[in-house]
Amino acid sequence: MGSIVTIEKVDKATGKKTTRYRAFIRRTGYASKSSTFDTKTQAKDWLRNNEGADKQTRASAGRTFSDLIDDFVKAPAIRGTKWRTPSQLDFWLEEFGKMKVGEISRADINQSLASLQNKKGHRRSIDGSIKETDKLLTPGTINRYLATLASVFNYALSREIIDVSPIKAGGVSKLKEARGRRRIITKDEEERLYDAAAESTWPMMGLFLRMCFTTAARKSEVLKMRWQYVNLDESVAILPKTKNDEPRALPLVDDVKQALSEASKVKPLGSDYVFFDPKRPSKPKKIDVLWKMVRERAGLYQDRDDPLDHVVLHSTRHTAATKLLKGGANLAQAAAVTGHKSLSQLKRYTHFDAQDSVDLAQRLLSGAKK
Repeated sequence: MGSIVTIEKVDKATGKKTTRYRAFIRRTGYASKSSTFDTKTQAKDWLRNNEGADKQTRASAGRTFSDLIDDFVKAPAIRGTKWRTPSQLDFWLEEFGKMKVGEISRADINQSLASLQNKKGHRRSIDGSIKETDKLLTPGTINRYLATLASVFNYALSREIIDVSPIKAGGVSKLKEARGRRRIITKDEEERLYDAAAESTWPMMGLFLRMCFTTAARKSEVLKMRWQYVNLDESVAILPKTKNDEPRALPLVDDVKQALSEASKVKPLGSDYVFFDPKRPSKPKKIDVLWKMVRERAGLYQDRDDPLDHVVLHSTRHTAATKLLKGGANLAQAAAVTGHKSLSQLKRYTHFDAQDSVDLAQRLLSGAKK
């Protein structure tokens, strides 16, 4: 049981009165703890953190973090445990795997977060290989690591493995994130990009760009699209696994569907990729150089001083989401088209199936005259 006692003293020489606060923790079977603070808030924080640590140690004695992770990845996601990125779980397993769950403190977590701030990011290329970049992890990415760890401890709470999460006990704060990219491509700029793509040495560049604008899909999702998952009759292309480890249906508007129908007639043998590399048909096309040339021809390559305002492929995703919302779609509808995981919780309020997403994309993204 924790308690706080106010201690008031008067200096005999000056007559000045000082007030301090002593916090106590007394619990049967455990050594007593106490500490003195200048403010009552500091004393309350100390009680909360130390009481939480004691409860956690008792509840999870003998169980390692590695054991907890094993159970966590096998359990279905529930509220509070849905953020579970595999690479981030691997990081926390390396940090805390051998530790007892109850021994992991907020200090341990903060030290790991500090090491993440000196960790370089990785990029997965279109052929599946992973390469280290020359840039450090962004605050936003580090916060996603913390969200994954929070999911693990929330799972432990739900199974009564611990009584208090060391993250929720106080002292583990998210990093301040950059404002992020905010470039929205205008209708005129979009048309300039289409015109420039039509001049590309790669015949599929125009269709690739059109799909990005009308599906709100990520670059890798479009480039790795396979014919076996394209259903022209239903106007959808299925992505069995996305960045969020969840399947998703891309809506195919009329002109995209027509272009895909034509492309399907000349697809090479031995390749199932829609956007294949002509020199290596079994591989998806690498488009970085081509995309740079398209932006240069359109006058949109690094056309503004702020790098966050530059046109990048992800700008097509932001632009599509903005069109949907400005066109009258609610957040749940927009999430059904774009696949944003952070909005998935809104889907329970709105029934929105694959055909709804096709109709919405055709009406708001295709640009077809009404």
